[in-house]
Amino acid sequence: MLGLASMRSGLEKDQPVKRKQHEIISMYTTPPSEELTLDEFELFALDRLTVLRKLEDLKARGYKGREFTEHLEKAVNTHMKINSLSENVEEAIRKDTVSHFILRLAYCRTEDLRRWFLTQESALFRYRLESLSSTGIISFIQSNGLAFEVVSADDKAARRSRLLTAPGATAAEFERCTFYRIPFAQATDLIGQRLVYLEGGYAYVPVQRVVAIVVARFRAALSRSLAEASGAFPAVTGDPRFGPLLQNMSRQYVGRDFGGGGGGGGDAIRPEHLDAMAARSMPLCMRGLHLALRRDHKLKHMGRLQYGLFLKGAGLSMEDAAAFWQSEFTRVMSVDAFTKGYAYNVRHMYGKEGKRTNYTPYSCLKIIMGAAPGAGEHHGCPYRHFDESHLSALFGQLKLERADRDAMAAHVKGRNYQLACQRHFEATHRGYEDAGVSADGVGNHPNAWTAASMQYWKAKEGGATAAAAATAAAAAQQQQQQEREQQSEGGDGGAPVAAQS
Repeated sequence: MLGLASMRSGLEKDQPVKRKQHEIISMYTTPPSEELTLDEFELFALDRLTVLRKLEDLKARGYKGREFTEHLEKAVNTHMKINSLSENVEEAIRKDTVSHFILRLAYCRTEDLRRWFLTQESALFRYRLESLSSTGIISFIQSNGLAFEVVSADDKAARRSRLLTAPGATAAEFERCTFYRIPFAQATDLIGQRLVYLEGGYAYVPVQRVVAIVVARFRAALSRSLAEASGAFPAVTGDPRFGPLLQNMSRQYVGRDFGGGGGGGGDAIRPEHLDAMAARSMPLCMRGLHLALRRDHKLKHMGRLQYGLFLKGAGLSMEDAAAFWQSEFTRVMSVDAFTKGYAYNVRHMYGKEGKRTNYTPYSCLKIIMGAAPGAGEHHGCPYRHFDESHLSALFGQLKLERADRDAMAAHVKGRNYQLACQRHFEATHRGYEDAGVSADGVGNHPNAWTAASMQYWKAKEGGATAAAAATAAAAAQQQQQQEREQQSEGGDGGAPVAAQS
């Protein structure tokens, strides 16, 4: 069992009001002091991380209003649902509290990580607060000791006409609505948007508008706590039981790992399908590796590992993988040389040699954070590791609309490499949502990109299987040959200059 008391040092110095078990929303002012297993430690943290990353993804995709709420609600209900009427409410609240403080520690060590966690946690807090009724918000304010002055009935009646001038105010709701009298400095956002009545240096804020001020309080308190926790991070992560988990939490991939294959959209994948798949159903990282392999008939170690595990995740069997790699490599070497130098590696990737480990395909995060390709290497993420000129030329080969190329380039410039990959998928799979294709995981895992793409083409072609893709392979091979020729004109086919960090 793991005692969370050992992680409390440096987190909080005061002892504010503790969270009550019936409350489903928390300001997270008091760290937990209880025991949990290492499995719970990891599971709780990863479930919360899944929700926060889903929230980030929804915002990046431009979801708003009801559509945003519906998608986020689905993720929250799957991983972190808290129902005050449920028999398991205490356990759900425990998980919510513990997972917040675990991630607070995991994301406190650098400015970028603190900023990301602060943004996503504040957005999750707002979503939960806005889900409460007016009565629920009032109870939350009171139970958390937020010192907001309630406007008396007499003062409210005296300012009735002026309070009703605020956008959204209605006479029908006026009598039942609670107003708070809040100092100007704490309501600047609402005042700037002309959403509240201002008088004598105080904003008169209706209960539904006070959410913005509560969220600002939450964000400020969390920001201070993250700064304090950063000082305790070295000491806390020195514990070998949970130190490595905390240090690597921000790099964890939380989606489907594709270790068991099945990433081919539900169809069997054969070597003869790969050219067609590369032309329309592979993200740029894997497409580049496939083109390099078909052009040079060899890949260096990291390229073989990245592409080989991807093919495994896409559903290529070990026997077909061995035949595919042999057919390529033996164009530049003998069968005996391939058997002695490379056949073992193929079987090892599939867990049939060595420790017989079931190796999983690389996620986008692992590829982005990995070593940049050197001379003659082709692994890595093009959005992360290509220089601007090479990436611009690559975008030009994709035959995308100018708006899509510009959007992808803007994401790269902002170091949002996974969003650039998502935009590539959206640009080449118009109407995927109407076809019933889920883009969950696209931009987070190359195999998710390919699985969604193959489902899209299957739906568009009236249920055709992967074998239909082989029928289109002739046209795809012609396109691939043109691209290989374009790449070969650039020199020795080695890796482009790495982009600046």
